[in-house]
Amino acid sequence: MAGFFGFFDYTKPGKGVSKDDVSKTGVSLYFDILGRRFWKLISLNLFYIIASIPAIIIAWFISAYFVTWTASIAGLNIEENATALLLLGIVLSVIIFQGCGSGPATAAMNYVLRKYVNDTHSWVWGDFVDNIKSNFRQGICVYVINTLALCIAAFGFVFYTYSVGGYLGVFFRTIVTLIIAVFLMMQMYTYQLMAGFELKVKDIYKNALLLTLIKLPQNILYAAVGVAIMYAVYSLSMSVPLAGILVVALLLFTLVSFTQIFMTNNIIKKYVLNPYLEQNPSEEQELPSPDFEDRISVDEI
Repeated sequence: MAGFFGFFDYTKPGKGVSKDDVSKTGVSLYFDILGRRFWKLISLNLFYIIASIPAIIIAWFISAYFVTWTASIAGLNIEENATALLLLGIVLSVIIFQGCGSGPATAAMNYVLRKYVNDTHSWVWGDFVDNIKSNFRQGICVYVINTLALCIAAFGFVFYTYSVGGYLGVFFRTIVTLIIAVFLMMQMYTYQLMAGFELKVKDIYKNALLLTLIKLPQNILYAAVGVAIMYAVYSLSMSVPLAGILVVALLLFTLVSFTQIFMTNNIIKKYVLNPYLEQNPSEEQELPSPDFEDRISVDEI
């Protein structure tokens, strides 16, 4: 078969999977795939950053405004704390960019990384560009929603910190923190669902929320792993700035996304792909490997 719904060509050349690779699972499989795809991850990271320049600029301006506003409310002297506030702005811009994604580019990156996790071939540049085009409208829409939601939540947290005292302030800050945490965990699924399934935007968010809550303990762990990777890079940047910059430029975003896609792979297969294939058995027979690699039509999990 030349393609699945006209999107994927299984006649493309690619490295086969050896018998030893099939027997690997868990951490050993993760590092095996990571080692074989390492240079591809670097290429993809560079493509992703180039395609995400507008989102990076927006994240920087949002973080700069947020830091200045917070310092003003907290009564901090901006000039006396310039270095600390600049560092905070850089960290926040990375968090905003990573949390919101960059729309079509993030969906395209998730598409390619999903293929790597399932150990199937991908033309990095070709598949990346093609999926930017195919996910452009939804990607922009999701990016705008993510950015607005995260900004509103962050500004709300600061407001309740400095303008609402006592137990009421603590209560509202706790609620906002929980909302932000769940929303950020949803992003492990949002762009995967966009890249792999034909869903309306509201259904992307609904299913991402359900997938987050169904396996909440695991998702907390998966999100913590991503935070740990970013914190390690941050610590490296503090001690060896040039090394930190190189890691961000060459590997950070694809490494975090690859890791989280690898960990959430079975959740999506169990609750989204497998039910779809059970309802459409003829399509499973057509696929050499029935993995979630292309856009298929589903409504909900």
